[in-house]
This record gives sequence, structure tokens and C-alpha cells, in this order.
Amino acid sequence: MGYAGQIEDNESLPESERKKAQIIRQQSIKMKNLINDLNLASKLEYNMQPINPKPVNLVAVARQSVVDFINLDMDEKYPIEWNTDEALTACVINGDKELLRRAIGNLITNSQTHNPDGCTISVRVEKSDMEYKIIIEDNGVGVTDEKLENLRTTPHYMMSDSGTTEPRHGLGLLIVGQIVSAHKGTLSFDHGKQGGFAAAMTFPMINN
Repeated sequence: MGYAGQIEDNESLPESERKKAQIIRQQSIKMKNLINDLNLASKLEYNMQPINPKPVNLVAVARQSVVDFINLDMDEKYPIEWNTDEALTACVINGDKELLRRAIGNLITNSQTHNPDGCTISVRVEKSDMEYKIIIEDNGVGVTDEKLENLRTTPHYMMSDSGTTEPRHGLGLLIVGQIVSAHKGTLSFDHGKQGGFAAAMTFPMINN
């Protein structure tokens, strides 16, 4: 990646060569991220990832995740709406803050990945008598009933039926499921209310 970056920035080289270096660097980043995700998935699968349970406010974690993605969306292709009731300021569980942020980030990234032309993403936290929910929903292209059933029934669902030519709901969602499970919660998928894709992380309410 370092050498490719140097070639990409070398203005004395032809533009075509610099473009090839850019592709190498970008693909290397994808490979690096994939390896990191595979390592994390493996650690979570075998309970090797350290979970540091501390009081975590799910509202604050979700709001910060939204702010982080808004700051990264330079092209404004993926506006994010914060739809949590303003009266709901605290939903506290014992959990690992960084892993929970990773789970929320993966779901937002999933909406972006499967909507290359852009979409609006909604994030909200809800509270009921016995549980808390973090719901990430978009108004994008959505999924077919068949793919939705695969996501619901096959935890290790990694690849689309048509092979590698189209985006997949895969490793990112698998990691989300593992993180939620480590927090004694559940992950569910559905069609979004505006025709896109919706994912909900549900956590049991724990008395302090």
C-alpha cells in the first residue's frame, strides 16, 4: 500500500500508471479491511474477543455513530436522519462501547454499499417495557423476499445467489450478529417502510 501510494502521488509518472497504482492501493485497503473483519469474526465466534462490560448509553453511542458518518459523507449521497424521540436520552446496558459502535457502523455501511446511487438512512433508538432497539433503515433498493429469508434463516449467509458480480449482505452483517449475540441481544431484518432495507438490534433491559 505504501509503495502504491508513492507511485500514485508521483506527478512525474504518466497518468495511466498513477491510475493503476491507485487501483492497487484501493484494492489493498479492501483486502486489509476484509482480513481484519475475518479476524474479528473468528474471535467473536470462539469468544476470544475481549468484551469489557461497562454501563453504555445506547442513545449516545448511536448518536455519535451518526455524527461520525455525517462528517465522512463529503458528497452528501447518504444523508442520515436521527429519528430518536428527543425525550429518550438514556438507554443503558452493560456492554462494550467500541463493539457496539462497530455494529452500528457496519449497518450504516451496509446501506451505503448496497445503494451506490445514494439513499437516505434513518437511525433511531426505541425503548419498550423490557428491551431497547437500535433500528437502521434506508429508502434504497432493498432486498428481495428470497434474500431476506436467507438473511433471516442462514446466519452464515455470505454470498449472493448470482455469485460475486453484485453486492452482498455478508461478513459485515455476520459480525453485527455476533456482537449483538455477545450482548445477549438479537438481530432482525425486514423490508424498510419506504421500500429499502431495515435492520434492528434488540437488547434486553438490564437493571443497574
